[in-house]
Amino acid sequence: MKLALNIEWVGARRGGAEKYAGIVARSLHEAGHEVHVFARGVDAGELPPGVAFRLVESRKIPCLGFLRAFRFAAASQQALERERFDLIVGFNKTWCQDIYLAVAGPQQAAVEHSLARFQSPWRRRVHAWGKLFSLKQWVFKLIERKQFASRTRAPHVIAPSRLTARHFHEVHDLPQQNMSVVYNGITRDRATLDAAHKREEFRREMRLSEDDVALLFTARNYELKGLEPLLQAFQKVAQDRPRARLMVCGCRRDAAFRRRAAQLGLTRQVRFLGFVDDVARTFLGCDAFVMPTFYDPCSLVVPEAMQWGLPVITTECNGAAELIRPGHDGFVVATPWHTDELAEAMARLIDDGGLRRKMSANARRSAENFTMETRLAELLAVLERRCERAAPTEPRPATNATRAA
Repeated sequence: MKLALNIEWVGARRGGAEKYAGIVARSLHEAGHEVHVFARGVDAGELPPGVAFRLVESRKIPCLGFLRAFRFAAASQQALERERFDLIVGFNKTWCQDIYLAVAGPQQAAVEHSLARFQSPWRRRVHAWGKLFSLKQWVFKLIERKQFASRTRAPHVIAPSRLTARHFHEVHDLPQQNMSVVYNGITRDRATLDAAHKREEFRREMRLSEDDVALLFTARNYELKGLEPLLQAFQKVAQDRPRARLMVCGCRRDAAFRRRAAQLGLTRQVRFLGFVDDVARTFLGCDAFVMPTFYDPCSLVVPEAMQWGLPVITTECNGAAELIRPGHDGFVVATPWHTDELAEAMARLIDDGGLRRKMSANARRSAENFTMETRLAELLAVLERRCERAAPTEPRPATNATRAA
């Protein structure tokens, strides 16, 4: 198949969707398909030489930065319509597509679920009003309306979890035949060959003894991914367990959370590492992974943590929770604010070394089913079915709307 992939950026440093776009492009290319990536930019090393990168440019207009996503989508449409493809696969915030690989989930669901991170009703109302009057949010809504404007030409949605599929059905009233579920896949990492050395090196640098039990939290958006309730829950655990440690990494803007940890008396037991280049070493150096997220369609970091042998604790607000067998390779709590439930799950892993090792082995075995090879087979089956029913896209002249980009 001749496939076009459309996303604004490709690169692991830019977020989960951008990282996953690179994985999908490489995997489809390795499976023998002709892959063209239409994007504003691609980080170095993200795409193999055989994948064609097609630069999508749109003019920058001073003081109209909120239109950036819309202008990129319009410019993408103009570029895509010049060529013939068997299928166009769109990711975030694009509308010219046959397949919508919905890594991010529907915008409305993300906004509504993210409000739960505010304990104060007043802060929730302020944030909701801010979203309501945000020009950028209006642009995102406009893009999403254009994605599903035509019932006869609506894209087939590939949701990364049943949770996300349910949200698309609720928000856009999509019929089941217009949706498939394919969980996010992970690449096989060969760095496990020197796992023991990497673990020893990390723990030595972090001054962790053999008796210390290190829980890992890694994310870009600490607030949305539940670091505040995690700190509250960890305080309940740490006060009676001096060997418990919480390692926090992924973002350099952590001053507020450092202060919060100090207020809770956790300065000694919580380590803030900022952005970490070698995340594999961090996984290997820790003993369990905790991410009590308020909303995540299907967090890629969950199967990645399991691949490194870490039992995972997450919430029902995360589509990746569907990959976990509670008590076997991790624990799933109802919401981030169920801090007693979250604390109990952490305490069980900290206190019981035998259980921790057993769940670690189970997590690693479970992750063998989450590989990109497995997901690619599922993804290709959907693409091939869709390709059989849809005629290849024909090159068409740009419309007035797309010329404006």
